[in-house]
Amino acid sequence: MARDNEISTLALLGLATVCGLSVANVYFNQALLPMLATVLQVGTGEISWIATASQLGYALGMLLIVPLGDRLDPRRLCQALLAWTALMLGLASVAQSLAGLAALSALVCMGTCIPQVLLPYLAGLSSPGQRSRNIALLQTGLVVGILMSRSLAGLVSEHWGWQAVYRCAALGMLACAVLLPGLIRARADSGKALGYRQLMRSMAGLLRDEPLLRLSCVLGASLFAGFSAFWSVIAFKLQAAPLNLGSADIGLYSFCGALAGLLTPMAGKLCDRYGTVAMSILSILLACLAFTLLLGFAQMSVLLLGANLLCFALQLGQVCNQSRIFNLGAEYRSRLNTVYMVCNFCGGALGSAMGGWLWQQAQWKGPLLFGLACSLIAALTLFTMLRPAPRRLPSH
Repeated sequence: MARDNEISTLALLGLATVCGLSVANVYFNQALLPMLATVLQVGTGEISWIATASQLGYALGMLLIVPLGDRLDPRRLCQALLAWTALMLGLASVAQSLAGLAALSALVCMGTCIPQVLLPYLAGLSSPGQRSRNIALLQTGLVVGILMSRSLAGLVSEHWGWQAVYRCAALGMLACAVLLPGLIRARADSGKALGYRQLMRSMAGLLRDEPLLRLSCVLGASLFAGFSAFWSVIAFKLQAAPLNLGSADIGLYSFCGALAGLLTPMAGKLCDRYGTVAMSILSILLACLAFTLLLGFAQMSVLLLGANLLCFALQLGQVCNQSRIFNLGAEYRSRLNTVYMVCNFCGGALGSAMGGWLWQQAQWKGPLLFGLACSLIAALTLFTMLRPAPRRLPSH
């Protein structure tokens, strides 16, 4: 197996770009929700199903496709997924109904699990001392993709309509499919792993047998649920009085509100230096602080600060969780990542659905209280699963 020194920094940056452009397809519709609600003539609760369907589709893609990374050549698998995603984006750009767009959003995002195929492969090429750093670099690409997706989607949609956003995303996927072979070599040992049914069945065993995998799943799903609840309603908050922002301004907020995600390389260094437990605690504390601030204040400065705190908390937790599980076993990293990311995005889908529903029930405070509750669940889980087992007294 080749080591990480055979992957140049330029290639790593290229892979980070592919990851960013891929994951952008899951998130850019969040900036379009108010416009889509108007065009499709549905309410805020109904239109949130676009974001929910996207995250469920991403989770389904990870469940059904990512395990193949332990069996097939990751490069060819990713090229096929990029082509599929481009096709589905093109079809989504001509959707005429909420149901049609939601279904196509799910199909689009099934194919955008590309980063979750590349991350385990890169982890296998990395030495233990550099693994968190390299994971963090690709995670930075994901953050930039999320940042740019929301902001550019708002800008493009305001000038050329929401369909143009989908068409631009499709062209980006085609470009990535052409460039990917120059960034990563084919895996020489592809095709030697388990059959597909065995791959699928083995994941339940991994979840049963690996307590650290279960810990990462709960932490990731909890924080991502709160994060998604916030981002599924922030456009409605910004659009409403007294802020009254348009689509382009909402996109700009989405960009500025996640700039802290660019600190993800720092998160990787912190995990390598201080360990995953300490940094998981820090990520939970930052999430609790963010939701507390957002509940107490409604000024734009606090909205920006809270969004950035949430973004860094999520990325720090993500790097910790993936570093933790990638140390468990080299031969089943893709399946470990599959279990983790499926749980993660099921949490995200729940957060998006709850965000839209709670917005209807309680407006701004509902999704924020939900996010705070999710952060407290993560804290309780970390404390419960990592506390030392009680000592047994000797029997006499």
